[in-house]
Amino acid sequence: DAFLKQRNISSAEVREGRYNAVFHLVTAAEGACKYYTLENNDARTETPEEARVLDVKTRGAWLGHPKLFVIDNKTDFEGKLNALVGIASQLVGLPSTSKQVTVKYLLRKRPNVE
Repeated sequence: DAFLKQRNISSAEVREGRYNAVFHLVTAAEGACKYYTLENNDARTETPEEARVLDVKTRGAWLGHPKLFVIDNKTDFEGKLNALVGIASQLVGLPSTSKQVTVKYLLRKRPNVE
């Protein structure tokens, strides 16, 4: 908060003013636990539970960005990369073989559905 006040900017300006899009690849520890291992990645030190907590915090930091794309574990890692390339291609106007894009909206308040 002191950082933002000192520069007279909001967290939204920092979050949204610097990046045209944000791609969040959900950790394998969330929904693909059998692929989450410390054996093949020396930089990875978190347990699956710690990875899930960090994943939620990281995703939450970007919540509200107008072009936040969350790529979950419905597919394998190659499928996640293909989704990333497909979305990025569409954003910059390049043709892509990936046509499936899910759009989600951040609501200001809970809708009345009664």
